[in-house]
Amino acid sequence: MPRLIGKRSNPTPAIALIAILAAAVAVSLEYFGYINLVPGFGRTTSSPMISQMEEPSEI
Repeated sequence: MPRLIGKRSNPTPAIALIAILAAAVAVSLEYFGYINLVPGFGRTTSSPMISQMEEPSEI
């Protein structure tokens, strides 16, 4: 049986997982049009939230 008392945990897998999740969130936000860092990347139509902010509604 391994002796685990006094062993320090390795944070590398958790840091790698957080970095991968952050990259996935950034790519999905770029794809759906919430951010525009790469021109021409993503859907051809912008998200409904952005189109509502750009076009003033008639009252």
